[in-house]
Amino acid sequence: MVTQVIHNATITLQLPFGMSASAEVAALRTAGIPVDGLGNATSGYLFVRTTGRGDNRTNTFRWFATSIGRDPIDVTSLPGSPSLACR
Repeated sequence: MVTQVIHNATITLQLPFGMSASAEVAALRTAGIPVDGLGNATSGYLFVRTTGRGDNRTNTFRWFATSIGRDPIDVTSLPGSPSLACR
């Protein structure tokens, strides 16, 4: 049976949908989320979701200090795996 893993965000932040990019980056940094000048996480994983309708839309930022899930598995190295090389 597979065990379900639940990940809690290190930081969760809700911001108004219509914020300027520079104000959004400043708010993320103030909250402690490490982002570059474009708003991309420089470490960990940043998940953004837009919710609401009309004037009530918000962006919810969830930052995870470590990566989510497992490292990818190289399936070509497993026994019995077909080769993916071009022929």
